[in-house]
Amino acid sequence: MKKSEIKNKEEKNVIKIALNILFWTLLTVIAIIWIIDFNKVQKEEKPVFCIIEKTHKFEDGTVEECIGLGYKIYEYKRESINGTRQFSPFYIKMKK
Repeated sequence: MKKSEIKNKEEKNVIKIALNILFWTLLTVIAIIWIIDFNKVQKEEKPVFCIIEKTHKFEDGTVEECIGLGYKIYEYKRESINGTRQFSPFYIKMKK
């Protein structure tokens, strides 16, 4: 092998390692965010990492929606639905 070929392989390895570290770091940070907000919901507290907050009004009360990184949190303040908080994946719809 030539020196230039060896150097190219070493550069590719460094890039792969850097991307691998970046991927696992991001995955770990997202997991920590999910765990913190999930624990807050379990303790009946407001979530910390809420990107978008919405309030949906109904005749019998409101539902507060918090959209996070890959999840949604619903807080039901309605007479027809028991007043609870729900931590769910982003694709789960609000109870009607």
